[in-house]
Amino acid sequence: MTGWQGQTTVTAHKEDKRGHWIALEETHFYAEGGGQPADTGTIADETVRDVQQVDDVVWHLLERPLEVGTTVTAHVDEATRRDHSVQHTAQHVLTAILEDRYGIETLSFGIGKDDASIEIGTDAFDWVQIEKLEQDVATVIYENRPIHIRQLDVSEVDQTKLRKPTDRTGMIRIVEVEGLDYNACGGTHVASTGQLGFVHVTALKKVRGNVRLTYVAGRRAIRETQSARTALRAVHQTLSTTNETVAARVLEERNARIEREKEVKALEARVAKAKVAAFLQEDNYVITHIGKTEGETLTTMIIERIAATGRIAVGANHTAQKLILMHDGTHDIAIGKFLKRALDDLGIGRGGGSHKQAQARFESVLDLEKATAEVVKRLQEGVVSC
Repeated sequence: MTGWQGQTTVTAHKEDKRGHWIALEETHFYAEGGGQPADTGTIADETVRDVQQVDDVVWHLLERPLEVGTTVTAHVDEATRRDHSVQHTAQHVLTAILEDRYGIETLSFGIGKDDASIEIGTDAFDWVQIEKLEQDVATVIYENRPIHIRQLDVSEVDQTKLRKPTDRTGMIRIVEVEGLDYNACGGTHVASTGQLGFVHVTALKKVRGNVRLTYVAGRRAIRETQSARTALRAVHQTLSTTNETVAARVLEERNARIEREKEVKALEARVAKAKVAAFLQEDNYVITHIGKTEGETLTTMIIERIAATGRIAVGANHTAQKLILMHDGTHDIAIGKFLKRALDDLGIGRGGGSHKQAQARFESVLDLEKATAEVVKRLQEGVVSC
């Protein structure tokens, strides 16, 4: 398979908000359709940004217009065409095996930038089945079955072999994976199953009562495997594991992390209790807590406990660059409106809230400190007119 290049003539032009669309006397660009993206390439050295077919006209999207009647050189990008052909052919193989050996119909198909996917008509499919499916696909790839593409009159199509019935008339494009699949399809495909390299299912997700399988084939599968190997090697080096022990080691680390988090939360609760007790020794209407190094959750916990005692609590967390205001609802001050007005006057930060609590975030600790000082000053002076 090679990237097509040749000269042709611009036959039509139209414009919309996306750019300039041109039609050509002859085009080898595949227009988006059937779950397969459009080809990429160039026309007169201009990047082709999209290709769509409307009725019988194929339109090519360019950034700048080309005058009707102009002779241009068009080039279809080989790498993109091959990649899409590999992903699309892999879908044919997956669909045929799923239906013939598992009795599961493919409902939809699409090729994305990084992977492709099929939605299949079942509410139950698991990774054990996926591994068997991948093995079945690998067998078809190793057999290097020829793929025949023919333009046939509807009278010549073997209706008994069609994967899905078609109501098309006239000439029909038939794609046949020898001994496996016979389908009416307008997409691009490789010449034999051996050119798929290998097919790897990367994700399984339940959607709309069905299952979506995400997969990669060919060079995408190689990149995915290499990426996974790099990640696994990093885990091995960090945790001193092997392929056989990595799962147990990761689970061990996860459980240890959960226990550490429980211990941290317990310690934070003790710290919050001690700090609140110290604050309550002060006979202040407004109590301010500055958390310079602690986590946001600890600052929030302290502020909540102070507010629960009937005081107005102001908390400034430097880590998150966040300001928190809170009271227990017994005060007349509408904290959300008060904070918003203060921020508007200062021209820094963004925030708001309800009658009892509010918060704001800032672009810098300096802005946070400035806002904290102003808010405390206004609260202490009773300058609240919301």
